[in-house]
Amino acid sequence: MPQDIPTAPEGQSRPAATEPVNYRNNDLGAMALPSAQRLPRRPQKSSFLLAETILSDIIGERLVPGDPLPPEREMVEKYGMGRTTVREALRLLEYQGAIQIRQGLNGGPYVQAPDSGHFAKTISFMMRMERTPFEAIVEVRSAIEPMICQLAAERINSEALQELERTIIEMRRIVDDREQVNAFNDLNTRFHSVIAWSSGNPLFHHLADSLHGIMDGAVVGVSYSARRYMGVIADHQLIYDALSERDPQAAYEKMALHLAEWEEYSRRNFADALKLPIP
Repeated sequence: MPQDIPTAPEGQSRPAATEPVNYRNNDLGAMALPSAQRLPRRPQKSSFLLAETILSDIIGERLVPGDPLPPEREMVEKYGMGRTTVREALRLLEYQGAIQIRQGLNGGPYVQAPDSGHFAKTISFMMRMERTPFEAIVEVRSAIEPMICQLAAERINSEALQELERTIIEMRRIVDDREQVNAFNDLNTRFHSVIAWSSGNPLFHHLADSLHGIMDGAVVGVSYSARRYMGVIADHQLIYDALSERDPQAAYEKMALHLAEWEEYSRRNFADALKLPIP
């Protein structure tokens, strides 16, 4: 697999390079370096420790989504914890997406496969607390998605390719309908999500999937012109062609160019919006 950062293909120019984000000059204030001093660690609550123990048992016992966990009363006896602590631990695991607490006759805790939405909540919370500007996420996307696309070119299957083709066809069908903007954006997100999944790397998949919702330019006022919508479709077609040809280098280049064009468009038309903190 090629390791060098590819340049633009012959005869095809990249958008002009943009200045890197300088957070220290951002109106939001300087980013302080993390302190080297180790902060005193507070003892973890019993419910947190119990949640980690239950999660370890789920993994150790090779339970799969849909498998039931012991009833609450059995957990009290098994772990030697009070009912309140057990309930708090289960609620914590439910919030993290590891289990689902069902109601009714066959209710109780069941193993659940966490999705990227739970990861996204954590990332979004941290960025909002630090008042991270939108352009910081643009940098992350430009850094990781070409590599993801490169991996996908080697590992993508026919089903995923068919799904990518479907999104392009559907985007072409609705592009002129201004009432379908949200649907178009959903298809755009779906296209990138399928590529991330096709990388075969779960961490890339969850990270990219988590960021896509946060990186939606609409949250800070970035919108597309009709010409830009058509450009997105054209870029997606080029990326799809590279993936279908199993060409990692071309896949990297096409995705990098696609994101560079999007960034250049956003900085040219919505420079102030990119400096706004994630809402």
